Amino acid sequence: MKKLATILLTAAMLTQLAACGTADNTPTETDAVTEAVTEPVETRTPHTVPEGTTFDGASFRAGFFGSSAWKDQYFADELTGDNMDDAVYRREKTVEQALDVVISFNEDYDVTYEEYTNLFKANDDVYQLLFLHRISHVADLVTGGFLYDSTYLPYVDFSNPWYNGEQIEALRMGKQIHYIVSDLLITDPACIFFNKNMIEDNNLEDPYTLVNEGKWTLDKMIDMSIAVRNDRDGDGSYLSEDDVFGMELAESFAFLTGCELFLTELDPETNKHKLVFNNENTYAVLDKLYRLFENPGSVNTDVATQMPIREYVMGDTLFRASLSSMMESVVTVTEFDSGVVPFPKRDEEQDRYYSLNCNGLMTVSGCIKNPEMVGAVLERLSWESGNEVVDTYYNKLLKTRYSADPETRAMLELVFDSVAYDPCGHYFGFKDGFCGLLYMATDTIYFGANQYAARMRSERSFCNQTLNNFYSALEALEAADGAAEETAE
Repeated sequence: MKKLATILLTAAMLTQLAACGTADNTPTETDAVTEAVTEPVETRTPHTVPEGTTFDGASFRAGFFGSSAWKDQYFADELTGDNMDDAVYRREKTVEQALDVVISFNEDYDVTYEEYTNLFKANDDVYQLLFLHRISHVADLVTGGFLYDSTYLPYVDFSNPWYNGEQIEALRMGKQIHYIVSDLLITDPACIFFNKNMIEDNNLEDPYTLVNEGKWTLDKMIDMSIAVRNDRDGDGSYLSEDDVFGMELAESFAFLTGCELFLTELDPETNKHKLVFNNENTYAVLDKLYRLFENPGSVNTDVATQMPIREYVMGDTLFRASLSSMMESVVTVTEFDSGVVPFPKRDEEQDRYYSLNCNGLMTVSGCIKNPEMVGAVLERLSWESGNEVVDTYYNKLLKTRYSADPETRAMLELVFDSVAYDPCGHYFGFKDGFCGLLYMATDTIYFGANQYAARMRSERSFCNQTLNNFYSALEALEAADGAAEETAE
């Protein structure tokens, strides 16, 4: 999905062509069509499955843990006329025909943890690929030995561009690789939508320019949020329909990741994750977020529920911290022009943007009986995504309104290209301690909870105990696997 440079280059070429046009050489409609058709096509790196590799009608079935809400992004059982559905269907059928396999999925129900583990214990190869909620049973499946070490999948090379090797490595715990990030997994990174009309009306800096110059920071976003708020009815509160707000929060965890604040980091000496959240950068970021609480109207909240009380789509809120999957709704419903940018950096010294992935994880079942078939199907599905599905998904999010807006499309590409995972947030997000840390940004903004050091002390022991228990179980499992391999040899 590394298309940002290509998009920007195309935009620059189009601008140059427009600037050089005159009344005598303005291209006709026919000329424009011809140019579009003859434009060079990017050559892709070929997949690694040899032509002629087939599996005699073998079954490849995917299961969804916790929710099958995402299944339409990955699998389809018929052509519907919807561009995304049809692109997914064609990808599926292309792989089925190429490898002589039958691809299916649990359409009518969700796979429970108990159901899957019982199948595993019975050595029943019902599911080959699993899709999980981002923080449900992620750690338990690993320490239970219920997943396949994807390092050994034939044909799968995580250095290829249709895999995100950096994030696959980030999600690795211990010696094995269990969670895979590829173009098959349509991620849902967090992003910031903004009201272009309000930017212009308030003479604010253009967020696109700030992003491109590396100056889109948390301070910039907060300053803008404070600047636009307006208690129009003068009642001293921000609860009426006439008020103007700086921001609406549908997603707040991602502020920490966007500022390069991760709950843990990998200790190179022990090869284990250790808690690092308690540091000066964390306190500095939380102090910045506290300014939103200190300035009423900077964030749109309801006193009773501490949740947004009106929709960003009404046009009286500058920013919406949300998920990229919401862009289709924003583009379709809003009457104003809306832009999209990644979550802001901590400061200009931060070397890149980070967009927290907020949907699920993908993994291979530990009881597969034909690793060659599974590896071949996963490789072809991931590679085929780059031929049509990924591009169609961007077009679906952008809709017709932004289809000819290369700048907005480039920003959406950047959000996806900067996707990041907080490993222990995903593994232990529902566990005591880690859950509290994940909510620190939310609690700071909504409740003004600024006792960071005390909060950190209260959660630290729970987090460390969770890590100790996880690694004890993982080490025992890896030792047993090593002994089994030696016996087999």
